Amino acid sequence: MGTRLLARKARPSLIVSSPALRAQATAKTIAGILGYPLEFLHLEQQLYLASPDEAIAVICEQQDDFSDLMLFGHNPGLTDLANRLFPELKLDNLPTTSVVAGDFDTSHWGRLPEAGAVLAYYDYPKNSEILLIED
Repeated sequence: MGTRLLARKARPSLIVSSPALRAQATAKTIAGILGYPLEFLHLEQQLYLASPDEAIAVICEQQDDFSDLMLFGHNPGLTDLANRLFPELKLDNLPTTSVVAGDFDTSHWGRLPEAGAVLAYYDYPKNSEILLIED
C-alpha cells in the first residue's frame, strides 16, 4: 500500500499511530516508503482501539500547521470512522492496511466534525483495479 500511496503522491505532514506494535510497524513501513522521517511519527495512546469519536478527538487536537494527516489505528473503530466521514462507502469492514483518503472543507483540524468531507479515494491490498497516475 505504501507504493500505491507513493504513486498517488501522498505526502503526509504528520503521521499519527496507535502505539500497538502492528499499527506502529505498518506506520513505519509506510512512512519509510513515503520518505517521511520516522523520528516525527507520533504515537497516540488514545488511538488504541479508539471509537470514531475518540479518533476524531485525536485529529481535532492536531496543530493546524499540519496540512495532511495520516492515521493508523484499529478496527472496528476505523471502519466506523470511515463510514461516518464518508457514508457513501457503506463499508462492512475496512480491510487491514486499507487507505481511506479525504479532503475536508477546513484548514483547522478542530473544525473537522462540522467540515464538509469529500472522498478522495479508497484503496485496499486486494484491490485489483489498476492505478493510473497522470504527471
